[in-house]
Amino acid sequence: MNKKIQRILSFTVLIFSLPNLVLAANIDYSNIISDAEAENYQSMNQVQIRNFLQSKNSTLANYWYTGYNPSPFEEIIPEDQRTTADYKQRSAVEIIYNAAWEAQINPQFLLTMLQKEMSLIEDPEPTERQYAFAMGYYCFDGQSCNPRWRGFGKQVRATALQFRDYLDNIESRAYQTGKTFVIEGQSITPANNVTAGLYNYTPHLHGNSLFKTIWDRYEFGGETTEEIILNGGIIPEGSLVRARDGEDLETIFLIHNNQKQPFASNAALVSRYHLDQVLNVPSAELEKFPLGASINYPAYSILMAPNGNKYLLDGLEKRLIANDEVFRNLGFNPAEVEEVSSEELASIEDGQIIEDPSLSPVAQLLRDTSTGGVYYAKDGKKYPIVDPEIISINYPDLKIVNATTIQLDQLQKVSSAKISDGTLLISDESNQVYVIANGKRRWIVDQETFEGLGYSWSNIKKVSDRVLKLHQVGEPISL
Repeated sequence: MNKKIQRILSFTVLIFSLPNLVLAANIDYSNIISDAEAENYQSMNQVQIRNFLQSKNSTLANYWYTGYNPSPFEEIIPEDQRTTADYKQRSAVEIIYNAAWEAQINPQFLLTMLQKEMSLIEDPEPTERQYAFAMGYYCFDGQSCNPRWRGFGKQVRATALQFRDYLDNIESRAYQTGKTFVIEGQSITPANNVTAGLYNYTPHLHGNSLFKTIWDRYEFGGETTEEIILNGGIIPEGSLVRARDGEDLETIFLIHNNQKQPFASNAALVSRYHLDQVLNVPSAELEKFPLGASINYPAYSILMAPNGNKYLLDGLEKRLIANDEVFRNLGFNPAEVEEVSSEELASIEDGQIIEDPSLSPVAQLLRDTSTGGVYYAKDGKKYPIVDPEIISINYPDLKIVNATTIQLDQLQKVSSAKISDGTLLISDESNQVYVIANGKRRWIVDQETFEGLGYSWSNIKKVSDRVLKLHQVGEPISL
């Protein structure tokens, strides 16, 4: 994105958010926050975002929006190529999280902007307009906001991408790093790209004073992305691990969102993963990860909240089943419903709402009877499988079902299926060993690292170079 945004807060929003409009004397207007803080996109997972919103009694903790806000694991689809199926209902928590990952912008930064612009974190009764123009994106001085950017999800995603562009291309903007500008009679020399970006977004002192005041009040800041990676250790995302020394040798954890989440039962584990994927790692490495929420129920469990809402547990996400009719049409057994507390539900990340029972949430392998091509199908989408190796690695227990071209045409074709996280791969054209983490291939640089992380040489899967290159290159892993 490269549109110049000039934004000034309305007087009423300033009054609500910052009663005293006198400029804070202790703010360094040339260095509002650091680039490292702005780019710390892994600072919060969905549960932490939700907990923060709930701690502020924010209406966003229970706000939903239908739009295009892709998750970190979805391919970005250009606007002119999207279909109705791409516009999904998601919670505000998920929208903030998704935007942070897509733009690699700190979700804490986005939360601060939501309060700074429209008071949406703390206003107990926000108006529809506050939600609709949540970030003040494309709201120009003295003009009405551009209706094209109306919508909570649009605003959050667009603002995140806007600041990504500021960080990457600030030299093309009106306010630039290292150059001195006079703003409201005060000389300002932005010390970094995000500070310059904040002046491009809000070209006056009061708005940025407000941002800094909120940021400090929420006690954001602290570790940089690099420090979090260091403190979190080198165990890749998506790994199944248990300590090979120390007192607890039995508990198996999933490394997810820079946390270690324990499995409460064997059923919760084997319904998602194979036991041969578990790594025996040094307890010192495992202790570098904070303890996350326990994974208590098997995949595809049906959980019911105290208010009667039913959820399908799909992987690590809970998916709201829209109503009882959808529940019946999906063929679930009422006797299988598990009643759980609101607190336990809140610890599970939100997934896409299940509204159309014809879009099966259960994964299938479908073979086109006219071409022989096989697709991984789920939620009304089909993912081409470019090589049978992917089936044997990812879906050894799924039966391939024949489907007609007419049946397959009813599914939206998206990106090719990739190898699951935690899988060890070696190409038939190279002797380098990779592990898939967050959909990327990360090179394990030497034998010491490989064995130190508890990997087994027998678990390496040999694949074609074509399959390997379906995955973007991630950071190498080294002890």
